[in-house]
Amino acid sequence: MSGKRIVRDVLMCAAGALAVAVGVNAAEQRHQIFQFGPVPPQYIISPEDGARSHDHISIKAELAERLSHICEANAKRHGGSATIVVLDPFGYIIHEHRMDGQTYINQKAAENKARTALLTREPSHVLTNRAFDDVHTLIRMDQFGLTVQEGGLPIIVNDHVIGAIGVGGGAGGRAYGEETCARDALVEVFGPQPALLPAPAGAVTTGGGIPQRAPAGRGQ
Repeated sequence: MSGKRIVRDVLMCAAGALAVAVGVNAAEQRHQIFQFGPVPPQYIISPEDGARSHDHISIKAELAERLSHICEANAKRHGGSATIVVLDPFGYIIHEHRMDGQTYINQKAAENKARTALLTREPSHVLTNRAFDDVHTLIRMDQFGLTVQEGGLPIIVNDHVIGAIGVGGGAGGRAYGEETCARDALVEVFGPQPALLPAPAGAVTTGGGIPQRAPAGRGQ
């Protein structure tokens, strides 16, 4: 065996070991929040109701409604208004709640955020950060039918996606925000949730939930 081949094989083994280590570390970080196992029955559609639609994994309608009312109360507490949309794992609306003064744009934004979180299995904020200062990503995500606005979160219990929530319409502005409103509701109903992602370095968040580069001379 040549020396070059030996070096190549050693490097490939090292790369493989590193990939496994990174994967294990990522899994361990997820396990701090998510546990593997069956979904507790109090969180999902009952067997009797699910039998009619062959669905035994969707979030209960009453919990979807509860999430929206928690978010509504928190938005009011912070002087804001919001539209909240909760989807089942198949992308259908389980519950939609529009507070007074909300518009069609607010409704569609909330639904698109929830759908993006559902399809990507990640907070819509992940795409928000990816699209920062990158118009090409912004265009591609739009072509894929995804939004780059923050405010959408998957609803995950024991590592099963049982739905997604999206919040639009402000929900208290920069002092509170749509994504925080969604997360706080999930915490109250399901317990601890992953921390929210920070905005990219050098970015300020606009009212539309999309970070923009801060003007010269202005801090983050």
